[in-house]
Amino acid sequence: MEKTKRKKKKRWWVYVLLVVVLLVVLGGGYALYEFKFKTYDVADEKVDEIVEDDYVVELPDGTEITIDKEGNVVEKSAGELASNTGGNSDSASTSTEGTEQSSETQGSSSTSTSNNTATEKPGSSTNESVQPSEKPSVKSIKDKYRPALEALQTQANARINGLVANAKAEYSTKKANGESISIGYFYNKYMGAAEGLEASTDAAFNSLIGIVESDLTTNGFDKSHAQSFRDEYEAMKETRRDNLLSQVKGAL
Repeated sequence: MEKTKRKKKKRWWVYVLLVVVLLVVLGGGYALYEFKFKTYDVADEKVDEIVEDDYVVELPDGTEITIDKEGNVVEKSAGELASNTGGNSDSASTSTEGTEQSSETQGSSSTSTSNNTATEKPGSSTNESVQPSEKPSVKSIKDKYRPALEALQTQANARINGLVANAKAEYSTKKANGESISIGYFYNKYMGAAEGLEASTDAAFNSLIGIVESDLTTNGFDKSHAQSFRDEYEAMKETRRDNLLSQVKGAL
């Protein structure tokens, strides 16, 4: 009799364990469905603008380049150099009298110039010889590109903060309106946007670091000297990910 009771008790515990396992499996399966397989309407113009907006970076020579989300340089601006073109329009529009006077004196001035040239001694040129510029070092090349790379990082961080702010605002609005809050929806929408932003930032960084590597090789150095920039970028990328996750967890 006692043996039969022990068997029934043991069988009951087996049923309990099976139910627990089934609930865990079903719960995990539902969570997996919610986060990975269920489709959501996540279209949002603000989010798309944050993710797909081009990066704008100024190079050491003052050239401003625009890099799209694929890493292509789609626009270049020469900065002040471009704004100074056409600055001699007043001098170009000389009067008729000045033109005639200039044509009259042209012959005499050219004759005087030729005479002066003829009387110059071989070693008495007024133009000093141009000294070759000193070859830049690896450090100087890297230092001049650091502001451009830091500017890219700053823009990327600002866009991550923009995504977080948009997620918090949407969450607060839904909650205030009494709408149901789907964690799966927010995960798919904003983690997907963050991944897209990371991809476009990677592409922009690779385009910019390619310019650095080209400058290094042009000056006789191996492009591997730019590896430290890549290492710093990867560290910053991990920091952005951690910051994003912590902010999302805090908001939800």
